[in-house]
Formats: sequence, structure tokens, C-alpha cells
Amino acid sequence: MGSRADMLYEECAKRPEGTTFFQRDLTSMQIARDLNELLNLVADLSNRHLLKPLQFEGEPCWKLRPKDIADKLRRLVPDERLLYQHIDNAHTEGVWSKALRAKTNLAQPTVTKYLKSLESKDLIQAVMSVKTPNRKMYLLKHLKPSEDVAGGPWQNEGDFDSALIEVAAKVVANKVQDETCERVAGSWNSGASGHRQAAIARKKAQVKGVPDIEDALPVQPYYPPIDSGASRLKHKRNPPYPTTIILARYLNESGLLRGKTVRDSDMELLLDMMVMDGTLENVSASTYRTVIPPINQKYNGFVDAPCGVCPVFDLCSDEGPITGRTCAYFAEWLETTSEEL
Repeated sequence: MGSRADMLYEECAKRPEGTTFFQRDLTSMQIARDLNELLNLVADLSNRHLLKPLQFEGEPCWKLRPKDIADKLRRLVPDERLLYQHIDNAHTEGVWSKALRAKTNLAQPTVTKYLKSLESKDLIQAVMSVKTPNRKMYLLKHLKPSEDVAGGPWQNEGDFDSALIEVAAKVVANKVQDETCERVAGSWNSGASGHRQAAIARKKAQVKGVPDIEDALPVQPYYPPIDSGASRLKHKRNPPYPTTIILARYLNESGLLRGKTVRDSDMELLLDMMVMDGTLENVSASTYRTVIPPINQKYNGFVDAPCGVCPVFDLCSDEGPITGRTCAYFAEWLETTSEEL
């Protein structure tokens, strides 16, 4: 019988890993001569832990176990084997040690002892649950914990994987930039750099009639020199803006996540973070494009404030025709209304 049972095992081993076998599948292999012999062969393999008995909608079925795992199981004492079976039944969700105690009616010291023994034999593993960080969840060694236990792809053993998040954000940023932006010459639309000087000139004209103001030399604001040979980004017109779903699929196919999978909800978390830090902006509820800073954004704080480039700075004081309360430049900068002169 052992020989025919081994033949049945080897025939099952030709199927893809994780295959579930029903009685009709085992019968079709034509190893057993009749149903009674088939049941004896299955019982033999199950007793040797080479087949794992299951049920699907009330129908008996089996899965193959690797020979090395089956050999380890045969060497376990009954209490160890009982714990292993309950952990096996928990699949990727894992099971808490206190739940194991309740299921097996074993004393806590016994549960603790045999869990350590099973870990040392590489049959089970302990992982921390993201939902309940103070609990160790036990599952079979070869299984990956579910998302509910281990957390999403941005977490590693209950902590945020900052290195992975940073790399993933760069990959997504490059993808969005490729889709929504194009490079143009550094001097493209350079006439815009004169708008700020023109605005200052207009504001100076608004205060004509104040003594000495018209004679004051205009203050030229600082602008970084434009390198006509360099290139810069500009937004494309009506590009196919990437969506959350498209970016999640792109990241999953990149191979960056080392076996993890990004769900749409996981991608939304990453994209929200990138919007908050100013890397991306929403075009609609679920589409994004790259944020391009203004050309002349490189001011220091004082130069960017109106006082730093004010043509009548020397005439401004707490009292008089030019004050902080009546300053048109300051009101526009703060988006408020200045008092009338």
C-alpha cells in the first residue's frame, strides 16, 4: 500500500502548488483500482501528514504537504501537533496565543513552551498585528500575513517603512511628471519676469502727489538669472492625467515593492501625502499632475515681501502719508484692503 500511496503522492505533486484535490481528481489519476483502495491510500497519506484533509461546501478534499514539513509534523508531540493544526486553520490571518489556549484547553505555560518549539523547528512564525500592536499572531512559516495583520505596503512590522515610502514617492512623481509635463527652453515665456517690475511701477503711480515720491529711484527686485541654455518644465495641454488606479497598477508592475501589493486605498494615502508636501496637485478628485513652482519663486523672505522691493520704503513710517495701514503693496500681498490715504 505504501508504494501505491507514494505513487498517488507523486502524481499529485505534478500539479501546481496549492492545488485542491477532490475525490474525483484522485480517482482520475488511476492509481487506485477501486474506491475502497483509494480511500485507504488517502488515509495512509493523511496519517503520514503528506495530505492535509479539508472540506469545501461539505465535500471532502485534500492539499499536498511538502515531504520535509510532513516529516517534521510526524516528530511532534500531540500537544505541539494540536497547536500546529489550529495555526494552520487560521491561514494568513494568524491566531493569537490566548485564542490558542482557549481552543486547545492547554495551560498557558504549555502553549508558550510549544509555540517556541514550533518556531525553532521553522514550522510557524510570530508577527505583530498592526490592528492590535500588543498581540503576537502566529501563522505557518511559509505564509505571508494578511494586510489586516501586517498592515499595508507602507508598513514593516507595524512601523511605517519611511525608506520605501520615499522611493515609491519618487517613482510616482517621475511617472506623473512624464505624463503631465514637458520640457521647454529656460527662456520660454521669459517676458513674464517683468510683470513684477511693472506692478511696482503701477503702484508707484498710484501715490502720485505725495512729496518726493516721484523723485525716488525705483527699487529693482532680485530675479535669478535665466539660463537660456537650460530647460524647465511646463504643463502639457490636456494630457491624460494619471488616476489613483493607474498609478497603483504602475507601482505594482514596477517590482519596487518586494512582493507587496498596493491597493487603491494604499495609493490614495501616498498621493495625499505628496499633495500635502507640494509635489503633486489634484486636477480632479482622483487625477493628479506635477506642481511646477513659479519661475521667480527663489526670493529670500525679505525680498519677496513688499517692503523689500518698495520704491518708497524710505518715506514709510508709523505716521504720515505712507504707513503700513495705507500701503497698497502690503494690502495686496496679504490679500486684504488698505485704508484710504
